[in-house]
Amino acid sequence: MAEAGAQERTEAPTVKRREDARKEGRVAISREVSSAALLGAFALYFLVAGQSNLLTIEGVWQDTFQHISSEELTVAHVQRILFNTLLATAPFVLAVFGLAFMVGALASVLQVGIMFTPLKLHPDRLNPISGLRRIFSSQGVADLLKSLFKMTVIGVVTYTTYRQDLLPILTLSQVPVLGIFAFNFALLGKLFGKVALALVVLAIFDYLYQRWHNEQQLRMTRQELKDELKQTEGDPQLRARVRQIQREMSRARMMENVPKADVVVTNPTHYAVALLYDREVMDAPRLVAKGADFVAQRIREVADENDVPIVENPLAARELFQHVEIGQEIPERFFRVVAEILAYVYRLKGNTAATAAPS
Repeated sequence: MAEAGAQERTEAPTVKRREDARKEGRVAISREVSSAALLGAFALYFLVAGQSNLLTIEGVWQDTFQHISSEELTVAHVQRILFNTLLATAPFVLAVFGLAFMVGALASVLQVGIMFTPLKLHPDRLNPISGLRRIFSSQGVADLLKSLFKMTVIGVVTYTTYRQDLLPILTLSQVPVLGIFAFNFALLGKLFGKVALALVVLAIFDYLYQRWHNEQQLRMTRQELKDELKQTEGDPQLRARVRQIQREMSRARMMENVPKADVVVTNPTHYAVALLYDREVMDAPRLVAKGADFVAQRIREVADENDVPIVENPLAARELFQHVEIGQEIPERFFRVVAEILAYVYRLKGNTAATAAPS
């Protein structure tokens, strides 16, 4: 038999294979989507919240210079100034880091949902040889090309953006410090926005590629599919043997009911059904055993061994076999024919078998 690795992966992945791959962290996720979303969020943040941040920085500076000019410059004074500066700028710094975390997490959740993959922490992930294999794999080459494309895009967008604003940049020396910060905040917002728009195209293509690549990686060979079916459902031969044993046990239990029957109705050779009727506990006669061909022959043999009357009625035997299950009382449409058969049996008065149907 050919090895599974040499076979073509022609089979679509099963649900179990997808679940196992998800547990291992092998899902279709694009880092470019996160990058584009993050740059877009930063652009929006600098454009929307830039003015309020500038006012905060201006207030910190004014307070700092006022204290410097009015108090003696000591170590304690400098420490207090640094502490107040950090306290005032902390919301701005935390907002940037918080925005990066939330946008990155949201971009990942929207792509693959919430998942925790401890298998990603396996020591093999730190193996340098495995790392080299990943670098020189098709995925590694694709990541390299994407990185080169991103660097090119960022370089071109940065160059064109600063080139457009070259004249204002050259005149910044004549602008107040607060104006310089305002200009840089606006320029950063514009730069992030343009880079984000450029990376959106890359993110779309990369996401589609990741989905296609992940689907190809999850495809299975016929041997892998057979092996999985054996693991989940058991060996087909073993399952067939179990079903055979179950049928034999069910048949044995059924045969135990034949000696208790009042009559066995036959086809005469193809079908046999055993009927039991106890007026005190039953509303109608009950079918306690049935079979075709070999099983029918065995029912007749057990009936003969236990002196249970056998009545030939081909139509009744066939209809009862097809429409009544073991342990079920006969439907009303069979009442008349079964009543005639039982009456015939009762008239035998001591005979142990019969070979002809009642007239």
